[in-house]
Amino acid sequence: MKIELTENQKNQLRQLGFKDEEMTPELLVNIKLYEQALHGNVSAINSIRNSFNTDDKVEESVEDLSKEVEAEEKKLIKQLSGLSKEKLSINKELIHNVAFQSVQLRHLSNYIAIHGVKEKYKNGNNQWGYKDRTEVKTYNNMMKSYQSCMKQLNELVDYDSGSGSLDDFDLSDD
Repeated sequence: MKIELTENQKNQLRQLGFKDEEMTPELLVNIKLYEQALHGNVSAINSIRNSFNTDDKVEESVEDLSKEVEAEEKKLIKQLSGLSKEKLSINKELIHNVAFQSVQLRHLSNYIAIHGVKEKYKNGNNQWGYKDRTEVKTYNNMMKSYQSCMKQLNELVDYDSGSGSLDDFDLSDD
């Protein structure tokens, strides 16, 4: 179904300086989103933010994330070198998950440090308030999972062989 702009909508867009060939329903939606964002509508702000994530940027960020996870995985495997190859192989997915979660937690932590734990929302004309950021909830949930996975990895370490535990390992960015 094709949506056509009304003459009134076209006139409004002309007043904003748009040419007829630039006028699309998507443009009108974006302008309406922008107006809502200016009035504090968090959903509109997030929609605008997400619209800047082009496929190229997403591809680049996925590649960057993969590289970070791979580097984190290598550090973990190096620190688990006291384990048999069989144990490492069996727990390959667990090690990958710990590496992925570690990278994601670092990103979320940075985001929260910059933007804070609360965000303002507008629910209706005169209903303003603050709520926990979605990223904070995601961070807390992932941290629980990460701790559980780390406990599993700790249990893999052979304490009798002098390998120590993961508590003794340095998981910092070196």
